[in-house]
This record gives sequence, structure tokens and C-alpha cells, in this order.
Amino acid sequence: MRPLRHTAWGAVLAAAAVIAPAAPASAVTTDLGTLPGGTQSSATGVNSAGLTVGWARLSANATYATRWNTQGAISRLAAPQGSTGSEALAVNDAGVIVGDATGSSGQEPVRWNADGTVTRLAAPPGGKGGVAQAVSGNGFVAGLTYDATSGLRRAARWNPDGSATALPSLPGDRQAWALGVNSSGVAVGVSLSSGLRLRPVRWNPDGTAQELPVLPGGTAGRANGLNDNGEIVGMSGVSTAMGPRQLVPVRWKADGTVSALPALGGDDGGEATAVSGLGVVVGESTKGGLNPRAVRWSSDGVATDLGVPAGGGNACVPASVNVSGTTVGECGVNDPADATLFHAVRWN
Repeated sequence: MRPLRHTAWGAVLAAAAVIAPAAPASAVTTDLGTLPGGTQSSATGVNSAGLTVGWARLSANATYATRWNTQGAISRLAAPQGSTGSEALAVNDAGVIVGDATGSSGQEPVRWNADGTVTRLAAPPGGKGGVAQAVSGNGFVAGLTYDATSGLRRAARWNPDGSATALPSLPGDRQAWALGVNSSGVAVGVSLSSGLRLRPVRWNPDGTAQELPVLPGGTAGRANGLNDNGEIVGMSGVSTAMGPRQLVPVRWKADGTVSALPALGGDDGGEATAVSGLGVVVGESTKGGLNPRAVRWSSDGVATDLGVPAGGGNACVPASVNVSGTTVGECGVNDPADATLFHAVRWN
């Protein structure tokens, strides 16, 4: 389960828009392909050694957690007994991978150890099933579980020993989910009101929730990830009945101060999806909310267009970046028979 996204974004906030010339595309872009016989794939995480994880689809109803080694060879991860599908969503430098598996009881959060063995993560009290979305360098895991009674999403954090803690929504909100966690146990994500307003949130190590500010004129936001220095990245936008619009990529300092990141030349918005330990940020740059281009921002905010694979591609969205700047995500495939296909991509 990837973070909630919307594809019909409006024009950028006039008061917050930052447009800057981009550095020329300089990354070597590789289409990582998919499993034999597969149709689609997506790369969701990469560690400092270049180990990449994600998922691949063999048919409309068969999605499997995958890993690509440093040479780009793909393989399936072992699935928990009884599961019919799985996704790998993050990996740390120890080679621990987290994600989810689907079976007769629905989605369940899972962890793959460095030796390839897989473990189901127990939901916190009052929860059922869920998704493990992120893992820190020392083994904290963050994601969501489902309320056993209402089925609503509840943010959750798992300690390195596997014990689970439910994380609260912001006051007045009904749902929340965590999208990132660091080695201090700080988690970030989003809190959702009954009116479908997204609010960016940071959960402290003691589990208390703190709303993060959005840009002037903004009424919605999402925190997608953070690093061990406490830098957080995500988006600021305007809440509507159809979800957030007018998105701007943003970075929050450890003290909570928010600032906009520049779109690529010719674009007017986007979203930041991940930040490395050195403060390099990746995400997407869009015009009118359409045609996302992969972008990497240096620690001082210079935007670089990462480009598309040599064979062509479109609608590129990075998901993760490591300390060397290696970035992974997905790009649409130029397939005249099916314009909806996409493949996992690595930018070096």
C-alpha cells in the first residue's frame, strides 16, 4: 500500500509557489524491469548498499514482494504461510525489509529479516492487521493497523523487539497512518478528519502527536518521511472534498519550521517523498498536478531533473533515496497497448 496520492492536483499556492531553474538531468536511469511473466513493478526502498525492494505484479490479482540486488537482478521474497500476495515497502542498512502480506484475514504487517525469513507483526491492542510502511536503521517500524471494531486506520509503531504501540490521531480526527520513522522512534505521517482533511503529523518517542505547520494559505498537508536528524519532507496544499489540491513540496526542519522546495522549470508544484541522512530530498515535480517528473533536491534546495529510462518513460515518481543519492521509484512505460503500465526505476 503506497501513501495516498491524488493525480488531479490544481495550480500551486500563489503565496507559496517557488519556481527555480533546474540543474540539467544528470542521473543514470535504469528500468529495473519486473518478474518473468510480470506486467508491472515498483521500487519503494533502497539502502546504503544499493539493495532495492518493492513489488511486482504477475496478474491483476497477484502482487509479490520483491528485491533487486546491487546488479539489478530481481527475485521474490518469501511470503508468510497462507498469504496470496505481498509488498515490500522499505529496507534499512541491516537488510531488514518491511511491508505487508494479504491473505484470508486481509492485510497484515510483515518484516523480512536479513536472512530472508519473514515474520508477521502483531497489531497493537484493539487493532487488526495493517501495513508496515517504514523501518529505521535500528529496527523501529511505522505504519498502520485497522481498528478491530470500526475498521478505521490507526497509526502504529513497532519497537525493534516487535512490540506494538498505537499512535493517536490529532484531536478531532478519526484516522491516521504513519509513513516514516527514524532511529529515535520519531514517526511522521498524516491525520485525517471526518471531512477528509489531511494534516501532517509528527509522533514523538513517547507517542504524543504534534501537528506540523503548512505553508501560508495552506489547509492540508502530509509528512512522507524523515531522517535521523529530524528533517521531515512531504507536501502542503489546500483541502477539498476531493482530497488535497494545489500541492507544494516542502521540508520541515527539526524545529518544525516549514519551507517550500522549488519545482522544476516549467512546473508549478509537486510533492517530496523521501529524505536521505545527508538531507538530499527526492520527489515529484508537476504542472497543474499532472505529468510528474522525478526530481532530486540537494541539501541546499537545488532541484535536478532525474530524467527517464533510456527506453523512454513518463510519470516518474521517486520513493526512496540513500546516502549516496541513489534513488528508486517508478516510471510509466511507453506501451501503446496499455498506457497504465509502470516499472521500477533506479536513478544513480
